[in-house]
Amino acid sequence: MVCLVLLATLLAVSPPITPVRGAVVATFRPPACDRCAGHRGITVATEPGAEVRAVRRGPITFAGEVASLTYIVQEIEPGVRLTYGWLADAGVLEGDVAEAGAVIGHTKTRTYLGVRLGEVYVDPMRWLGLSRPRLVGPQSVIRGRSTRFR
Repeated sequence: MVCLVLLATLLAVSPPITPVRGAVVATFRPPACDRCAGHRGITVATEPGAEVRAVRRGPITFAGEVASLTYIVQEIEPGVRLTYGWLADAGVLEGDVAEAGAVIGHTKTRTYLGVRLGEVYVDPMRWLGLSRPRLVGPQSVIRGRSTRFR
């Protein structure tokens, strides 16, 4: 719960940088259990070779291949980790500190983005501030999902 409050406070102070440009082609589908099927992040259709940018400043805790796919994991606060996946390359090494907006890799045709608070996967659209608010009536604001990163 502390991570949730901390992340909400961070987003209110300075919104994160959009990591990639493209249309969201697969949304977050939380699994029913730790080992159950689901989609623990989102998938964005991207142009091959496009830049992937760090959404916030933070150390790189992993940069490498898993099952022949390149992933980068960045910790932006204690217990809050961002995963950038299915990349063409990693432009950072484990232990590097990436500044907000720094190019950390390049895309293939699709890019995975995931957010973990502790060990719990959460919807990146919500927690990275990538959904857009929209007014729906007097004194009412809801956050709707954007289907495109700009």
